[in-house]
Amino acid sequence: MIKVHLRAPIHFVAEGGQPVHAPLVLATIGAFHTRLILDTGSDVHLLTAELAAAAGYRLDALDTGTDHANTQMSSWTVGEVEITLDEADDQSALTLGEAIAIPAPEAFTRQGIGGALSPQRLHASAFAVVDEVSDELVLIDGRPESIRDWLRERRPETDVLTLDRRPGADIPIVRAAIEPFEPGPVLLNTGGRHTEFDPVTVPGLAAAALERIGTGVSGAPVMGGRAGRQVLAIEGRRVQVGELMLRSDMGDPPAMIGQDLLRGTAVAVGPDPSTPVFWQVRGV
Repeated sequence: MIKVHLRAPIHFVAEGGQPVHAPLVLATIGAFHTRLILDTGSDVHLLTAELAAAAGYRLDALDTGTDHANTQMSSWTVGEVEITLDEADDQSALTLGEAIAIPAPEAFTRQGIGGALSPQRLHASAFAVVDEVSDELVLIDGRPESIRDWLRERRPETDVLTLDRRPGADIPIVRAAIEPFEPGPVLLNTGGRHTEFDPVTVPGLAAAALERIGTGVSGAPVMGGRAGRQVLAIEGRRVQVGELMLRSDMGDPPAMIGQDLLRGTAVAVGPDPSTPVFWQVRGV
């Protein structure tokens, strides 16, 4: 048995019409309409401090955190925040637990983005399906095998990879490898632009000179080197990576699969770290 709680379109276009790499949903917080990134790589919901304050939420407990560029930045605890997804078939409010506020990145302000949602934390029990084939977010309840079967039934021509999730992880950390190297922990990151591996995971693999490959929410550059075409091995599948990026000091996990591979596929991840992650990919 499965129960679909919510469906909402996702977009890859910012406020001014410019394309963005990460999936967005249209949302209302207080009296304010905004766009929010669906970011499986985040274990918390993030809002800009400016949007949270304007919507009437109190910012408490000033702290510092580290972004994708390994740069420290200020953050505040907001607590529970009610939002509505503007285009959802169910217009009931969603409650974001333990939301965090950060200073608005310049790119967010320019693109009309008010923050990022952790999809797997949108519902207490439902899997979040970030479907980048039909371009929709689906919150669906059911046993893991029922979610897998539902994915298969809606697209029989695809393969659904069942990926063991790191025990206790709030984000979808699974195991994969760049051939011919040993497998290790890898994050399925819908908020990330590129597939990136730390050089320590692929010893001896050559990369081009460092260049800016992205920007952290702090505005600091993310630096990496191009390692050309490679093959990702994951759950018995070999997936072509058009341009692998090598980035040092990635921390834990030391690798991530980004939108260069996730676009045109679907990822399903639930709030319970003991459940598997499903990655629906093109059939062989």
